[in-house]
Amino acid sequence: MTIKADEQGRYVVVNTLLNTTDVTLVDQISGRLGDSGRLVYFAVKDGMQPHDLTGQDAFIRAKDAAGKIKQVTGISERIKPSAGLMSIYLPAEFYQASGPVEEAYLAITSTNDGSIVSSVPLTFNVLENNMIITANGSKDYIDQIDSFVEAMRGRVSQLSDALDTQGQSYVALNKALDVYVDLIGKNAVATLGSDNVFAGNNQFSKPITGTVTNAVRADNATTAETAKVAHKTDDDTGWLDISKNFISPATGTAKIRKRNGIVQLIIQAVTGYYVGNKLPNGNQLLKLPWKGSAGASYPGEYSFVYNGAAGALSIMDDILIVHWVTNPSSDSSIHMYATLTYIATD
Repeated sequence: MTIKADEQGRYVVVNTLLNTTDVTLVDQISGRLGDSGRLVYFAVKDGMQPHDLTGQDAFIRAKDAAGKIKQVTGISERIKPSAGLMSIYLPAEFYQASGPVEEAYLAITSTNDGSIVSSVPLTFNVLENNMIITANGSKDYIDQIDSFVEAMRGRVSQLSDALDTQGQSYVALNKALDVYVDLIGKNAVATLGSDNVFAGNNQFSKPITGTVTNAVRADNATTAETAKVAHKTDDDTGWLDISKNFISPATGTAKIRKRNGIVQLIIQAVTGYYVGNKLPNGNQLLKLPWKGSAGASYPGEYSFVYNGAAGALSIMDDILIVHWVTNPSSDSSIHMYATLTYIATD
């Protein structure tokens, strides 16, 4: 049975205790095809008593005359929750098909877990509008999904920017490696398996094994011509755990490896950094065992994703710092993950 809704001033009265077979006709929701939307005021009651909306929310779901699902979620204005007074805005998507809706209802939900506390069957009409020359067909519309899709589009765009930054970091690293390879080609640096000429004064502070000719001094050697030279074919420290090197309040897991002068660093599940948009002592994050590009203000940027957007790290001597982030946050529980490669300068 269809029951015309009572009115209480500007408010439409909806009764949560009506039989589920009774449908409340709400003229205030009715509109014309192509309307831009309507703000409807509701007075929710449990029988004769006002329904207390404290700790509750609401949504309206409908299947229009074209059979398309429409949903709008959330109270627009909590005018007086204890008296059940509120307003809900119905967007233009509710007015895309003329005729009475096939089905509709107002649902009252709990803000704690989203469960439906009560629901009231509704009905309304969308009138023909002969002033509209052309109109798009009705489409399904659920505001929460539309909002989610838009949010995801924004995150994809931010991630794309972050990947661009990451690509620039790799280009910079490749250029640095090209310089290093060029130095090797010009015999400007010592290499394993090659004949190296040391033109300057060189001192070895550790015992070495092998044979050194024309030696002036060789500590811990049997003779000056048979000094101990370190026999190593690969300068590789292996992966070292430096998680204890995080600078308070940052904590997390950090592993580092130096192989032939190239350093790889992996930091995972880092929390406590960039709290209140900055860290003490110039955004210092982690102390490194090997320096990188000492002396420059910002020798290089290493990109990572923080709080859903791009950020960058830098190395200052032997300190890893947070150079900048797009979306700073005071939430210390946000985790940060990053992988970077640099050339050790010591």
